[in-house]
Amino acid sequence: MKRVAILGAGNAGQAAAAHLTKMGLEVRLYNRWENEIEVIKKNGGIRLEGVLGSEFQRIPVITADIREALEGAELYWVATPAVAHEFLAKELAPLLSEGAQVFLNPGSGGGALSFSRALRQYGGPKDVTVSETSTNIYICRITSPGTVTVWNVGGVLFSSFPGKNVDEAFAMLSPLYPKLVKADTVLDTTFANVNAVMHPAGVLMNAGWIEATGGAFKFYAQGGTPAVGAVIDQEERERVAVMTALGLKPRPFVDIFYLYGATSKEAVESGSAYVALRDSAPNKEIQAPNTMKYRFLTEDIPYGIVPFHHLATIAGVQTPIIDALIALASVVSQNDYLSSGVTLEKMGLQGVSRYNLLRFLREGPEA
Repeated sequence: MKRVAILGAGNAGQAAAAHLTKMGLEVRLYNRWENEIEVIKKNGGIRLEGVLGSEFQRIPVITADIREALEGAELYWVATPAVAHEFLAKELAPLLSEGAQVFLNPGSGGGALSFSRALRQYGGPKDVTVSETSTNIYICRITSPGTVTVWNVGGVLFSSFPGKNVDEAFAMLSPLYPKLVKADTVLDTTFANVNAVMHPAGVLMNAGWIEATGGAFKFYAQGGTPAVGAVIDQEERERVAVMTALGLKPRPFVDIFYLYGATSKEAVESGSAYVALRDSAPNKEIQAPNTMKYRFLTEDIPYGIVPFHHLATIAGVQTPIIDALIALASVVSQNDYLSSGVTLEKMGLQGVSRYNLLRFLREGPEA
């Protein structure tokens, strides 16, 4: 693979663009809004800081024209929040060829399934592989205009839809990211979304502190208290129960967080979300949201744990803590997340039972 189109120039997109350029690939960076790429376009690239070194990376194509970005690309890397997935699927549908490889970093909840369904809905080719990671490969932030700082490049789960194509997709990316772990299905990656597991409880239980201080505290290091950890632990029990009932192989949250390089071996041995958050060195300096209208709720609820709820209905498992978090977030945000978030219909799973679910995930909708 020599040329990659990166779609989205936020934190994840800029980190990937700079890092992939450093690794010798030709990157074509697209962003929907011209004003958001004005500085990096003027500079001709992105300054990379953090664990990957401190140097400027020149990006040959920085554009708000999606056709220009896609020209000659062998991989279409989607680096936007999940809320933009449908827009991009609609834009990509008439431009992709059979056999195209689309990669969502991250997929969030049900991302590969929803993106694949949207491509079909908007007339895209049938033979497209949509792959995803369980969370963003990079722990990173844009720390000043034109500069992205990376604190960690983690080990994350990777899978594809249809699952029968995962080996080919994995072969493209694993040489670049040796910590990637191949998973059987895109529901394994959906349920391994650590943001969905830990952010909603952290935000909702720290709501007063966030609103009173404008987020003037460290979200993980100070906001990740024993009480927050206890709620995450119970949410984790429900997540594992749903996965088990669906015939999937659950990995504990603390194991996934450790694989990501985000916590300690002690946390894995304790099995405690509180210890995992307390010991998260890469996350220790990350500030809390300055408002409740932040992606830790507006994305990690509808595109994170709402899919958990709907998949639980297929599994026949009750999820009272997950449901309570969704209900509270819906009140706070004045949005019915159960219906506006990622439903079974949006994932293309309406009418799929737990008895034919694994076959559908492997073979795709044409099986």
